[in-house]
Amino acid sequence: MKPFYTKATTQFDNSVTIRYDESEHFYPHWHYHDEYELVYIRKSSGIRYIGDSINPYQKGDLVLLGSKLPHVWINNDSSKESNSNNAASTVIHFQPKFINNNFFELPMMDNLKNLFMLSSRGIRFIHFNDIEGHLTEINNTTSTERIIAVFKLLSLLSQHKEIEFLSSSEYNQVVTAHQSDRLTVVHNYIAKHFKEKIKLETLAEKVHMTPQAFCTYFRNKTRKTVFTFINDLKIGYSCKLLIESDLNVDQIAIQSGYNNTTFFNRKFKEKLKVTPREYRKKFKSLLLVLDED
Repeated sequence: MKPFYTKATTQFDNSVTIRYDESEHFYPHWHYHDEYELVYIRKSSGIRYIGDSINPYQKGDLVLLGSKLPHVWINNDSSKESNSNNAASTVIHFQPKFINNNFFELPMMDNLKNLFMLSSRGIRFIHFNDIEGHLTEINNTTSTERIIAVFKLLSLLSQHKEIEFLSSSEYNQVVTAHQSDRLTVVHNYIAKHFKEKIKLETLAEKVHMTPQAFCTYFRNKTRKTVFTFINDLKIGYSCKLLIESDLNVDQIAIQSGYNNTTFFNRKFKEKLKVTPREYRKKFKSLLLVLDED
């Protein structure tokens, strides 16, 4: 099931908007939009689908979503069956032009710039204090005061240490502002050729290093071996196909760069603890229920 494109409503300064939602259930469709989105769950619990991740959520959940990152929050059945307003959230949308403003190119803005770049995976903030107070301040101010309140919150989020990345880095490749040119060259080459057989010597030559020195360099920078990184990229791509296409597992294995379906199944289960078929079934089951509503 492919996510469909929506346009988030923007009001304040045509770049930032804050919205308070309360209803029987959240927007019940697998979707994406250009806007970055900060979501705070004031009431509700259920399953959260972001990129290729499937996780439970509950009251107090605070998540930042990157531009075009597919997502949906699905209430527990008990909430959906009730006639009362069991789902409540506060949502801030940031237009891409807000993030791409020249102001973000200043060195002092590197933390905020990286925050939004990393949000392409979806970031959950754990034990973030007084989020309701910050959101109230943003909502109750206007013009310059609101911009100051927004930047204050973003600054605190960018410095917060207890975070969880939700979608895999391979689902949406991320290159941070501090990433070296060498690593960018390697990432770009792997992203373009991961379906082919990539030789270690080829990657080392791209950055003018010996294979041994390159392996050490890559592991220090990514905390993964080269071939673990390539395999993770293949698995991330296969997750995207399992979610968004009707290709069978054999076809997806080939499309993801695996010549052997058995090997693909084994590598997939090693990383995600379920088989590709189980992953597809788990991901689509709740989405199909929503389509019946």
